[in-house]
Amino acid sequence: MNRPLSRLLLALLVLLLLTPCGAQAGSKPVVVSHDETYANKAVRFRVAWQSEYPVVMVKIFAGKDQKEIKVDEYDNRRTRDGYSGEVSAIVELDPSFADETLSFTIQVEDDTRLRSDEVRGKVQIVQAKKQDDDWGRDKVAGQPMGQPMGQPPGGSTVQIIDRVVGLMDRYDMAPSLGNIIINRVGTDGVSISTKATDDKALREVSFKIFDITGNLVQQDSVPMTGKVWEGTSKVINLINGNYKVVIQAIDGVGNTSKEKTEFFSITGSSLASQPPVIQTPSYPPPGTVPPPQQPGAQQPPGPWPAAPQPEAQQPPGQWPPAQPPATQ
Repeated sequence: MNRPLSRLLLALLVLLLLTPCGAQAGSKPVVVSHDETYANKAVRFRVAWQSEYPVVMVKIFAGKDQKEIKVDEYDNRRTRDGYSGEVSAIVELDPSFADETLSFTIQVEDDTRLRSDEVRGKVQIVQAKKQDDDWGRDKVAGQPMGQPMGQPPGGSTVQIIDRVVGLMDRYDMAPSLGNIIINRVGTDGVSISTKATDDKALREVSFKIFDITGNLVQQDSVPMTGKVWEGTSKVINLINGNYKVVIQAIDGVGNTSKEKTEFFSITGSSLASQPPVIQTPSYPPPGTVPPPQQPGAQQPPGPWPAAPQPEAQQPPGQWPPAQPPATQ
């Protein structure tokens, strides 16, 4: 009689020891928000969570790739309900990727090995047609240095250098632009970075953003001086959708660079409607013709020698024609 009773008591003891482990288990972490931005053959993910215990791992499954992000303890902020935090990650797409959408799955895990429910979605991929985005690179790097007409060939090294310098002084090349980088700022905003160069002096770089129907939705103009400028536009807030940014540089005498284009998409924006387009007027420096004066507008001080105005250019026709840009 004692042996069966002792076995029963032992079984009850083991059950009591195991039961609290399950009873004390906390609730699963929750992915409270996420957004995705596609640009330059890469997708940027931002994942935010709320958890009873600190989150130690964020997993992102995008297409065939899996990205595991180890979360530092300092990325978990203590709150009244436990812990909250967010991380960002960039998933590079294979150059041969040609699908219109990219499927993804997001999951977070806390330090008790509890995992959140899987969050699934798709990112719209905008496939740009390869045209002449590298125009500036080969035109500047491969620009031949010819010899002025009427000059006999040969001569000393000093004479040849003098001829080349004289030719460069008379010939004013158009500016050129570097690669375009799309930066996501917060939930609703983007900024655009690039580099502009000119052989004499730059005047400004203009940024125009068009929606998928070709309408101008936002623009910015950055004034500058010097031969090299590398910087970023203002922060531009956008609603969810697919966009095209068109950038152009202008030098001191009005020469314009070849327009450069980049496609990108916005998801996770909290804006319900697109903010109005803000006009960013700019004035040419002395030595060029001022823009036509509008009624009631104040003209910058002169004098203004006669000089031709550069023709306005429209964005490349990959989408339906864009609205004419506002007169600068």
